[in-house]
Amino acid sequence: MTDLHFGKATSTFNPDVCAQRLCEMERKIRRIRGLLGDYDFDELVVSMLGDMNDGTGIYPTQFHHQKITDVNEQALVLSDLLARFFRKLQDVWKHVRIEAVPGNHGRAGKFAHESANWDLVCYNYLAKELKPSGIKIGLNSGSDNPFIRKIKVKRHNYVLYHGHDIRTFSNIPWYGMMLRISRWLSTKIAPFDVALLGHFHTVGCWDINRVQLFLSGTMVSDDDWALQSLGWESACKWWIFGVSDHRPVTWQFRLELN
Repeated sequence: MTDLHFGKATSTFNPDVCAQRLCEMERKIRRIRGLLGDYDFDELVVSMLGDMNDGTGIYPTQFHHQKITDVNEQALVLSDLLARFFRKLQDVWKHVRIEAVPGNHGRAGKFAHESANWDLVCYNYLAKELKPSGIKIGLNSGSDNPFIRKIKVKRHNYVLYHGHDIRTFSNIPWYGMMLRISRWLSTKIAPFDVALLGHFHTVGCWDINRVQLFLSGTMVSDDDWALQSLGWESACKWWIFGVSDHRPVTWQFRLELN
C-alpha cells in the first residue's frame, strides 16, 4: 500500500474517490482470500510505503491541485478511513499486522527533523484508532532510520522503502533500483529476500538475482507526475503476494485500484 496522496485532486481522483477505492479494495482482497481457500494463512501483513498524505508545500503550485489543503486534516481523515479498512480485513484474515515507512510527501520542511513527517503523524493517529482491535503498526523509532525498514515474515526478510532517493538514469528508474538493491546487499541492511518500493507511480516486478523487487503504483488516477517525469502513465495498481516457510513469494496478484 503506497502513494495514496490523500488530499490530492485530479479529474478522476479526490478524497471521496479514495474512500470508495479503499472499500472496493477490501472487497477484492476478500475475493482473493476466497479463491485461495485451500491455503492455510497465519496473518495478513500490510506494508505501508509512504506518501499516504499529499502533504503541503512540496512544490509551488500544490495548493491548486488539492481538495484538502490542511495536512493535519489529511492525516486525521485518512487515518479514520484506514482504520475502518483494516478492521474489515481483520474480520476475514483474523490476524493483521501493519509495517510502515514514510515517504517524501510527508516531509515537514527541508530543515525539519526526519521524524517531523506527516506520514508518521498519520500512522500514529491510525495506531491509536486501531489499538482496541489489537492491530499494531511497526515503525522505526529513536535513532533508527525511519525511511528504511527490514521486517521478517515467516523465515524471510523484506526491505520496505518508499524509493524517493533512488535516482533515475535517462528518466528510467529501474537501473537505479537495481544499483541500490545491489549496494544494500553489502551493507548492514543485508541479508534480505524481497524489496518493496513505491514513489514512482508505476508498477513492476523484477528478479535481481536472488532478490525479488515489487514496485507498487499509486491510488491517484489521471496524475501527470509520472507522465511528465518519466514519460509513463501512473499505474493504479498494488501488489499482494503469499509467503510460505520455504519461499519468500509463493503467489502474486496485481490489484487494480480504479
